[in-house]
Amino acid sequence: MNLAIEELNSLKNPIDEVELNRAKNILKMNVLMAMERTDDRLEEIARNFMTFGDLTFHQYCDKIDAVTSADINAVASTLLAGKPTLLVTGGAINMV
Repeated sequence: MNLAIEELNSLKNPIDEVELNRAKNILKMNVLMAMERTDDRLEEIARNFMTFGDLTFHQYCDKIDAVTSADINAVASTLLAGKPTLLVTGGAINMV
């Protein structure tokens, strides 16, 4: 948990353009690889049409490219602004 909080805290700082572009390229590659099969593309198009009306997997790359360091900083700051929530499941919650 401490590592996750440290990573989120580091995302509140400006992100180097080279690192941001590398992350964007990796994400775009992963999205396009996931859409390699025709069945997967069709399923994704249908799901997005039902949810958003017109967003297709071709628009993912444009949306990814539009993300800025400031966008990421704002989301990280919002995530860390409130008090943490703890969720426990299982049979021995009294042991937490």
